[in-house]
Amino acid sequence: MAGALALEEAHEAISKLKALKAFLSPKDEETLSILMDKELSVNLKTSLEEADAGVLEPLENILK
Repeated sequence: MAGALALEEAHEAISKLKALKAFLSPKDEETLSILMDKELSVNLKTSLEEADAGVLEPLENILK
């Protein structure tokens, strides 16, 4: 039963987003697409947690 409720809520959320799409700026659409990308959201959360913990990679190493 909980799965059916979750599916119904997801369907409603998608319907609302489709209705609002005409009012969203390109930046808003980009933000929503990032938030809806589960893998990217997990990676961002991990990165923020690592930054808070002081686990940082120097930019020079990243750009190599």
